[in-house]
Amino acid sequence: MKLRKLVSILGLTAALSLAAACGQNEGSTEQNQESTETEENGGALEAAPEDTEGTEEAAGDAAAGQQEDGAVSEAPVKISGVIKEVGEDTITVDNQSENAPSGEIILTIDPENTVLADGQTGLPVTLADVAEGSFEAYLGPAMTMSLPPHSTPYVVVVNLPEDGAAPQYAVAEEELVLEDGYYTLKATDGRTYTIPEDVEIAPFRTRNIVTLQDLTAGRACLIWLDENETAVKLILLEGTPGMPGETAQEETAQEETMQEVPAQEETAQE
Repeated sequence: MKLRKLVSILGLTAALSLAAACGQNEGSTEQNQESTETEENGGALEAAPEDTEGTEEAAGDAAAGQQEDGAVSEAPVKISGVIKEVGEDTITVDNQSENAPSGEIILTIDPENTVLADGQTGLPVTLADVAEGSFEAYLGPAMTMSLPPHSTPYVVVVNLPEDGAAPQYAVAEEELVLEDGYYTLKATDGRTYTIPEDVEIAPFRTRNIVTLQDLTAGRACLIWLDENETAVKLILLEGTPGMPGETAQEETAQEETMQEVPAQEETAQE
């Protein structure tokens, strides 16, 4: 009897030990699975910044591509409309063209870089000479996002005749080509002009003698056209407005120097 009880006790003890061992193995397995899942999730989280960085780089490349695609042309933007008000160094206009935001725009006149010309004579004018009426202007690439927007134009043509067209602003893309008594001017904005050999030509703001041979690549001018789109008058500007070049003061100084040289030679001969 005692032997049976002893065997039963030993068997129960063995069963409990086996059950405890199985429980420990299952717990260890669950811990290992949880650890593995945690490591995998952690690896995924660590990899996420790399993916984000790649996305940011891709977005940056896309933005750069849009900027490059946006810079299609460096040609000035032509606007037209009515002058509303003339200030100390600004002209407030009502833009009625589709090339820029319609409505009020404030043009800041830079005396060193803005050509302000009379639309009938081609002569330079000051803001005091500007009257309300029609205008045409050629703007640079920069315009503020304010309301109303501000821009510093390359050229502003004012005092336009009521029954006549404004002169066209053109920058020569290449040298003039002469054929059958007419020159062909190819401008940087894609337009082509026909200019007779004997066209009336004059300089802007100087008394220098100029010819069509002075209209070289990169040089700017104002062109008056007749009903056949043929040039009848041309004003040669100093360099290209809005870009580095000779100013009116520099050309005037050169002209005065040229006039002084003959006088000095005559004095020396006497």
